[in-house]
Amino acid sequence: MLLTLTTTHRPATDLGFLLHKHPERVQEFSLPFGTAHVFYPEATEERCTAALLMDVDPVGLVRRGRSAFALAEYVNDRPYVASSLFSVALVTVFKTAMEGKRPELAASALPLEASLPAVRGSEELVRRLFEPLGYAVEVEPVADEWAATRYVSLRLSGTLRLSELLTHLYVLLPVLDDEKHYWVDDSEVEKLQRRGADWLPAHPERGLIARRYLKHERRLYNPLLASFDEQEPASPREEAVEERVSLRDRRLGTVQAVLQASGARRVLDLGCGPGALL
Repeated sequence: MLLTLTTTHRPATDLGFLLHKHPERVQEFSLPFGTAHVFYPEATEERCTAALLMDVDPVGLVRRGRSAFALAEYVNDRPYVASSLFSVALVTVFKTAMEGKRPELAASALPLEASLPAVRGSEELVRRLFEPLGYAVEVEPVADEWAATRYVSLRLSGTLRLSELLTHLYVLLPVLDDEKHYWVDDSEVEKLQRRGADWLPAHPERGLIARRYLKHERRLYNPLLASFDEQEPASPREEAVEERVSLRDRRLGTVQAVLQASGARRVLDLGCGPGALL
């Protein structure tokens, strides 16, 4: 799982100051599901590229109780496709840059390019999500000799603040993937409101973004969409996506809602399986 960030701002090595990662060092960050590596394939005055390489441990994911993905637990696409796992890596490794905490440089719009070799989704969906934000979007299908591909490579370019680019990726990568590796609750609504405050209310696909980001939980996304004064019904494409939510996930959502409404503070989950409800 790889992301490269490139700038031609002069001096381009200012990217190291923005990311708080020195171009001459290779750094590692331990995460619950693997290891993140940050390094610079190129770092000159004219052009600088920072790479975030995420080494996901699929066995570790299974041991932590993940069981909601469509593919087999031990052999799946999680190590290779940008997803909510990658969003966690972004906010962990580049937290200072995402918050824009070097005011002099962080407030400046720079020529930036982000490249991801594999994201889940179609070219149409990628363009619907990123083009309204002002990006020039390049999309190529990822070849699959066995079946119609569900993946594309993505390159975004534009002139904007680095914190904006990182925030857009943080929110929209799980939206493209249409899955999260953890259960969502009210804290996810607050997170989406905070990260999307400057751009989400005006985004033409805000309904689709909210639904997918919040795992199609109506109790979470309906109040949020109402706060955006979005009264029109969901489009047929969005309803089709919503109808594909599994019965298992609907059951878990219902159980969680009942438990929260009861005011329960301690829960015992009995039965076989990895304890996904807990």
